[in-house]
Amino acid sequence: MQDWISLPLVGFPLIASFILLAFVSRADAKMRERLNGPIRMACLVFSLVLFILTTGMFFQYFGDVSWEGISFNTYVFYKQYSWIESLGIHWTVGLDALSFPMVWLTTFLLPVTIIATWNEKNGAMYFPILLAMGGALIGVFVALDLFMFYVFWELTLIPMFFLILVWGGADRKYASQKFFIYTFTASVVMLLGLITLYFFQDPDNPLAYAGTMTGRSFDIPSITTYAFTQNSGGNWYLGPNIQKVLFAMLMLGFLVKLPAVPFHTWLPDAHVQAPTGGSMLLAGVMLKMGAYGMFRLPLSLFPHALEYFQLTLMIIGMVSLVWGAIVCLGQTNLKKMVAYSSVSHMGVILIGIATMQPMGWAAALFMMFAHGIISPMLFAVCGAFKHHYHSMEIGAMRGMAKHSPWIATSMMFSWMASLGLPLLAGFVAELMMFIALWYFLVAEGWSVFWMVGPALVLAVTAAYYLWSMQRTIFEGGDETQPPESLHGEPVPDLASPEKLAMLVLAAFTILFGVMPWIGLDMMHDWTKQIFEGLIMPILGDFNGGA
Repeated sequence: MQDWISLPLVGFPLIASFILLAFVSRADAKMRERLNGPIRMACLVFSLVLFILTTGMFFQYFGDVSWEGISFNTYVFYKQYSWIESLGIHWTVGLDALSFPMVWLTTFLLPVTIIATWNEKNGAMYFPILLAMGGALIGVFVALDLFMFYVFWELTLIPMFFLILVWGGADRKYASQKFFIYTFTASVVMLLGLITLYFFQDPDNPLAYAGTMTGRSFDIPSITTYAFTQNSGGNWYLGPNIQKVLFAMLMLGFLVKLPAVPFHTWLPDAHVQAPTGGSMLLAGVMLKMGAYGMFRLPLSLFPHALEYFQLTLMIIGMVSLVWGAIVCLGQTNLKKMVAYSSVSHMGVILIGIATMQPMGWAAALFMMFAHGIISPMLFAVCGAFKHHYHSMEIGAMRGMAKHSPWIATSMMFSWMASLGLPLLAGFVAELMMFIALWYFLVAEGWSVFWMVGPALVLAVTAAYYLWSMQRTIFEGGDETQPPESLHGEPVPDLASPEKLAMLVLAAFTILFGVMPWIGLDMMHDWTKQIFEGLIMPILGDFNGGA
């Protein structure tokens, strides 16, 4: 099969962005201004090519593949090339039902983000950086070599750092440094875990594609296969102590990226200061790298350690869900409010994982996907509000529906989607999470009243959001009296590119809410495959959720 991943999906956006940036860097300020339009259009066309390619993959136009029934640790569009054979490093790429939704989501959000931020200043530099960000994110999801995975993982930090530093708000230096320090430090801990995993392999029983000098391998599929055989029969791959330590090290790197409480403090600052495009990709895709990494590595390699830390993950998920929702209630800055709501939704993902039920894991995967569409719309609304109203304070929204009906409608729709309104994408994931949580509580012999807390928090938060939006957006203000933040300027509303981006995001939010099986079927099928192939043979049967 032709390689549709290496050069088309990963190499193309990275190479194109580097060429454009190198070209623009040699131009003077006046020439850069003239290049804004052509480069912006070129980046849009490039991103649409990526979206068409991944959509064609889904509809089987580029290879006869099925996204359902993919067995555990099996990949489609798989390709491997030699790289550093002495160390067991290879360029290995592939897709399965875990990675493909994230790849498609990335290619979907790239053109939408470009359209939503069509008039961003210094576009000749800004749009190629967005394109590079997309290529790096795709690289993370398709990499099937630990070395490749880490390289792309770190590569995503660079475009986001510059997006915040150059196009961010007044405190952009502090926010960019905090973002980089938090995520890079966690990545170093994860790297130490990956290196430890590499060196603890037995060179006398080398894995496939092992290095000629070291007898050890970075190949994720072969490591996963070997770990499965070593975990069977009541044994622990690498031993109980090492497995627990490696699980904790890898999970720390992923929990910070997610982020989960108490590792979340970098996120509100990053979102508040980041430009709209940076926030859209950060919330839509980059945060999902944490959950994706959990599924790909520690959950697949160390099921015994997962069972050992199950309660810890459940507590972290519960605290993240509740804390993120409660802190939202006290925010006056619109972006901070949205950022803390993301922390709460990441808690839903962790709870789904901690249930150790097929439905819980499917709920986590679908929440990753649904939140990846909803949260960019929320931040696009925030960006439009700041751009047109020159403020991020919620108080400046009073009477907005009378002046800017497009902004008001987009804001209300995105908040309803975020709160899990039925027939919108987020509802299915939250419902599945609660069903899986019920199965978990019954299996563990706990009282089902433990579900009351998260459910009550979500209900109270939803009521508060709706009341707050009604009070601010629809009440106050006068049709003849523009908001004070405009200082006498004409009353604004969404520009045409912003309207298009909002409509596209809203349409897909409804599509995956009304027909969730488009993506959910492959996710649920994959979770059943991994449970039947990994969890159940090793740890025994689990109740429900299949």
